[in-house]
Parts: sequence; C-alpha cells; structure tokens
Amino acid sequence: MVAVETPLGGVRVLNIGIGWAGRVASMLLAEQGAEVIEIVRPGREGRLSDTLLDRCKTLVEIDLKEKSTLERATTLGKTANVVIENMRPGAADRLGLDHHSLGGDTSGVVYVSLPGFAEGDVNRSLAAWEGSIDAATGVYTDLSSLGRLLGGGPTYTAIPMASAYGGILGAATASLGLLGYYRTGLGQRFEVPLADAVMSAMALLIAELEGAPARYNFPPLDGAVSKVMMPILRDVREHLTDAHVAEVQKYLGANASPGFNRYECADGRFLFVCAPDHVSQNRAFLQTLGIFDRVISEGMVAETPFSEKNSGNNINVASALTPYWRNRLLTQIAERMKTRPAKEWEAALRDANVPVTVVQTTAEWLKDETLHDGGVTIDLADAQHGVVRQSGRHITIEGASTTSPDVAPRRSDMSLSEWSSPPLARPEVSLETQRAPILEGIRVLDFSNIIAGPAAGRTLAEFGADVIRIDAPAPQAGPFATMWFGVDVNQGKRAVILDLKTDDGKTALAEMLKNTDVVLHNFLDASARKIGIAHEQLVAIKPDIISCQISAWGGADGGMYKDDPAFDPVLQAASGIMIRYGTPEKPELHGIASCVDYMTGFLAVTGINQALVARAKGRGGSYVRTSLAMGAQLVQFPFMVATSQEQPSSEPSGQFATGAGPGQGLYELADGWIYLGCRPGDEASLAMTLDATKPTVSSIGTAVQKLTFREVQKRVSVLPGASVIPSQTLAQIRSERTRDRDSRDSNWLNTGSFRLCRGEHPSGYVATICEPTWVRPETSPISELAPAPWPGEHTRSILTESGLSEEETDRLFQVGAASSGWSVLRHYLPL
Repeated sequence: MVAVETPLGGVRVLNIGIGWAGRVASMLLAEQGAEVIEIVRPGREGRLSDTLLDRCKTLVEIDLKEKSTLERATTLGKTANVVIENMRPGAADRLGLDHHSLGGDTSGVVYVSLPGFAEGDVNRSLAAWEGSIDAATGVYTDLSSLGRLLGGGPTYTAIPMASAYGGILGAATASLGLLGYYRTGLGQRFEVPLADAVMSAMALLIAELEGAPARYNFPPLDGAVSKVMMPILRDVREHLTDAHVAEVQKYLGANASPGFNRYECADGRFLFVCAPDHVSQNRAFLQTLGIFDRVISEGMVAETPFSEKNSGNNINVASALTPYWRNRLLTQIAERMKTRPAKEWEAALRDANVPVTVVQTTAEWLKDETLHDGGVTIDLADAQHGVVRQSGRHITIEGASTTSPDVAPRRSDMSLSEWSSPPLARPEVSLETQRAPILEGIRVLDFSNIIAGPAAGRTLAEFGADVIRIDAPAPQAGPFATMWFGVDVNQGKRAVILDLKTDDGKTALAEMLKNTDVVLHNFLDASARKIGIAHEQLVAIKPDIISCQISAWGGADGGMYKDDPAFDPVLQAASGIMIRYGTPEKPELHGIASCVDYMTGFLAVTGINQALVARAKGRGGSYVRTSLAMGAQLVQFPFMVATSQEQPSSEPSGQFATGAGPGQGLYELADGWIYLGCRPGDEASLAMTLDATKPTVSSIGTAVQKLTFREVQKRVSVLPGASVIPSQTLAQIRSERTRDRDSRDSNWLNTGSFRLCRGEHPSGYVATICEPTWVRPETSPISELAPAPWPGEHTRSILTESGLSEEETDRLFQVGAASSGWSVLRHYLPL
C-alpha cells in the first residue's frame, strides 16, 4: 500500500513579515501541509481574522529588535526551505534576514519578498499601506463604472486588493520556487511587488485596443458617447450637481445589458443575472421567464453573438440593441421578476443553467449551510474565539499518494527554536537549468474559457510552460468574453480547435495527452466527462497527469451548488462584495474580472505548482480543484470570519467612502487626490503636522484642501511610518508606463512597478497590454508573451507535432473533428 502524504509535507516555511500579504501566502502553503512557522511581534493586537490567517501554522513570538531572539529567527531562516518576507525594503537586510545572509541560492532557500513597490519605483522607499498601493494602481478610480466614465473623486474600497493579490501570487511564487529547487538543487530570491500584484488583476481594465469597435466598451455605450461626450463631462465634473450625476446614472441604467443586470423581485430582494451574449444561457434566461417566444414574435432574433449585421434586434448582441428593443427587453424582464421572490427565481434559473444569484451580504453568505456542507465554508474551533465560521481550504489536491490535509487551528509555541520536519532531500545542483524558465518543458492543455481559467494558463506560460489552448468548433459565449478577454488571458499560448464530442476528436486528444503534464479546464463534471477530460479519464491515458478543475461554487467537498454555473460578477453579488462596494439598496459591481476571476486563476496556478512539487517528490499526478467561490472569499479575507457574537459588518462601504479613518484615507488637495496613511495611534500627530484642528477626517480634509502634493509630502515626511501617494487613474498609468514593442529593453523588470507594451496585434488594432511584472525571479527568466492568436491557428502544426501523420491530420479536418478557425469569426474582433 502506497503511503499518502500531503502535497507540501516536509516543506519548512518561515514567514518573517507582519503584513497581511505574507500571512495570506504562508496560509496557502500551510493548507497543503507545509510546516509554517510565523513570527509574531510582541503585543500584536488580535483580530477575529487571525483565526483564518494563522490556521495550520505555529506562531512564535520573537522581538526582532532584540539580538538574542533575532538569532533564533536567523537559525530558523537558515534551515527553512521557504522564507516569506513582507517588510519595508532594506529592513530584512539590516536584520540579517535577507536572502544572501540566510545562505543565498546555494543554501537551497526559496526567498519570496513582498515589498509595496518594485525596485526603481518612485514610491519604493515609502510606507506602502494597503490604501497607498491601491491608490497608485487605479483601484479607487477605475473599478467603479461611473468613476471611470465621469471622473471626479476616487471611491474607496475596503477589499484589500494589494494584500489579497500579493498573498496569492506570493504563494504561487513560493510553490514555483520549490519546483525550481527540485529541478536545480538551488534556491532563488523572488520579488512580488504588491503594486504589480494589484495590476495583475487590473490587466483587462487597463488594456487598450486603439480604434476597436464600440461593442467592446464597458459599459456598452455608443462610440460617440464614450469617446466624445464622456471626456467632456469629465472635464467639467467639478461643476456637475448631484442631479446631473443622477441623470448620467439613469442614462447608464437605460443602456444596461438585459442579460447582465440586477432586478428587483417580488420580495424586494435583488437578483443578479450574468448571461450576456451567451447563446444558450441568454435563451434559457428569457425562456424561464416566459418571454423568449414573445420577444421573437415581436421582431427580435436570436442569432449568433458574432453577427456583424448590427440590426439592433439580436438578443445575443446586447451592445447593438436599439433603444426601443433594449427598453422592451429590460421592461419585460423587470415585470416578470416582480412576480416571484428572489430565491424562487434563483432556483428556477439555476435549474435552467443560467448564472444568477440573490444579491446578499457577507454575513448571509457565511450563514448559508449549503456552502458549509460543500466545504466552501468551515467551522474551526479556536482557543480564543471558540467556533469560527470561515473560508474552507482554498485549494484541494487529491492523488493516489498525495492529498490535502484537513484545516487545523492555529497553535502557539513561544519557545520554539527548531523545525519538527526533517530536512528535504537535496537534489543534484544544476546551474544550467536555473537559467531557464522554471516551467520549461511542462506542457499544459488549456480547455478553459472566459477569464479565471485562461488567466491561469497565461500565468503558467509566463513561467515558461508550453500552453496549448483547445477550443470547441463553435463558441457559446460572445466575442467580448472570448476574443476581447482573450487579448489579455490568451497571450503566450498556441491555439487548437478540436470537436471532442466525436470519437476522432477524442483520439486526437489522446495522442496529445501522451506528452502533456497538466490539463486545465472549467467544465462542470458532466460536461468534462462527456468530452473525455474528467480526471479519471485523463489518468487512464496518462497516469501521472495533473488535472485542474475550476468550478463556480465548489468547495473541498463539492456541494449542492457545485454544478451551478456562475461568473465573477455573480460571486461578487453572492458573497457580499457588491453590497460592500455599494449599499443593500444599490449594490455596485467591483470592477470587471479584477475582483474574483484573476484571484481564482492564481489559486489554480498555485495548486498546479504545488501538485508539480508533489510529483517532483515522487508522489505522482493529482487532481487539483478550486472555484470562483474560493476566490471570492480570499479576495475579501478579513471579512470572511464570523462567530455567533461577531459578524462582518463594520468596514467602510458605499460609493462615497473615502477611507478607514483619519489616518488611512483619500483626501483632495489643491492639485489632486492623494492617499494619506499613518501608523495606528499617530492620527493626532498627523493632524498637528498638517495644522488640522482635530484628528478627524473633516478637519484634516479642510486643512489640506489648499495645499499641494509637494507641501503635504514635505510635512508628512517627518512622521515615521506615514506616507502620501497620489491617486492615479489607469489612463495616467498607461500614458506613463508604456514602452513600444519594437524597442530594445533588456532590463524591463527593474524599472519600477508595472509596465505596459504597445504594438501591432493580430486583431489589426494597435494594442497596449500589461507586461508580466508581478513575479520577478532573480535568476530564472520570465517569458515575454506573444499576442493571443486566432482560435485554431496552430491546429495542424500541433497535431503533426503530437505524432499524427499528414494524412491523419487531413482526415480530421475533412470529417470536422479538427479545424483552423471558427466559421462565425470573420474578424478577430467582430465589428
């Protein structure tokens, strides 16, 4: 009988940072069986969220300012396999806890540094508060649809984007570094700047294709409105009254997509539906409401969402609907929704495979016993707080000889000075291999669609994997979800089209699988089995395969919701994000994809990297599972905890929120908006420094409104731990941080945080797209990615590469089992 081990069993991880990001990263490693020791500074204020962040770890209180206790931390660091450091730049060096002091590459230590900003950035040396980083990355200006269109004051969000995305990418990087250790016998230092981690989630919002058709605008506005009217309104924004803004909001509501909207139901609750321009889901939505046949008889049509007719009456091209047909659909849907309670509509529409949810609070999410039964949430007994309802294990890995452990409560051992795990076996050292991308030689078949799965595939390509995207012969989702999103998430891949509903298609796939390491998909169980990519089917062809499934609602134990469809906005609505960003009466979308999708994709990358580590340790292949539900919880981790006495409800919320308090918030100066941050307890000193009469938001706001950024920066510089950072828009960042694709720039990872590249694109438009600056290895290269290809562009060459003869490949094309393109796609981005 083969002994079963945890994926990261025996791996020693030391977290020496006190920030959230490092604690999130180490938690995700601990959840897979790593022995994690976390250094806690004396007198740390306890919070309920500590029960989540500290679980599966051993906490050791060490004062790093004391030489005797610092030596204990140094000893632990020198004997660790992974060190996670989340301090201000230079702090670890001064303490002797930097990578070089702990032994460098030859020691085998994987060192992951999580600074606020990258080397060379103007903000590198400043105190990088959560809000400071978000202000510098467009979070407060561009997540809100109204803010992005109209400008005006920034909107604060309590969602900790920097720590959540820095944490997940820190975990993915540590797992990648461990795989590099098993391949080279060497450690390596990595840097994951939190600002760049946030930008990884903003990639679709900051991307630009110059001159692209208006149907790809979000919100879906006419080109003249978005390119002419809105810029004029932005210029005069300070003169617009609340009534003016209300009229703009009314206009946006009238131009909403009928299949991507919230509707009030008979009980006054909102139902959010997300089925825009999807062939089957949009039809099922209208049929379940009982209005599909009616609108067709009235003159609407249900043609392909790739149609370029622009007839104005195609229910599957919402952006092109005429005002009459848009209003007709919105009105009829709203009327029908008023006839039943929200939960009844939710059940009926989910049964019809429509992505919907009742809009609810985080407290309601945590109380959902169906989510609890599926392992999406768990009850964990904590010595201090008792039973705490919180997020379940974020990633589940199962194999013949490896499996994820149960989640365990935190434990403290203040006298701990050595590891309980024996040292890992040291692989043979290979300097040559270290100079190659860490995932070089790993082949990935990516069957996923929309954003989360494809983003995972793209990230694996950044690390050097050969990623092959496999599409069906006919797309179900429209061009916005397939081609426009793909501009970012399908970079660096080759593209194949196979009909896996045919025996010939399955036979071709079997040949491709023989040389494949990882299969990635986001199909429901029944659909995956139907096309031959369920885990047990893959293992029958390639026993050591690693397969990763991203579902919408699945937890560690699956659950009743596991086979229900959903997308990022649905999980925002279900998990409390929309209400937190707005209000119960007016929930607001917290950006497109930047909240849940990319987070879930990076969870998949982390799980795949950890499964590859387990395989490198001789544990064979495994089945990796995560979901949008787990991503939705991780991105708002401070609020995903509750007890019978304490519920998540006290954080700042709404579209008029400006911060967490006087010492952490957004303020308007004479020359623009800034984020001002100081240490807890220093609010009075901050107010005095700024000549404010009281340490309150209103008093400080009044004091700074006539000052310039430079003046405030100079005054605040005398206060330790305080910083002032301008609030930037994505348009500003794009204009300042873009290089030309044809320029020769060999040092593009060391010029500050984030970087974009502008150049020709297969779409025919000049594209400006983020470069992958979020993970920065010191030695192993990150791959610069080729633009996303046309669907099926590489079908023939990859089939030949997989061992099929020219005659066999020709036959697959003749019988329709393989194709080099979608028949409905006349232009890369349909007009």
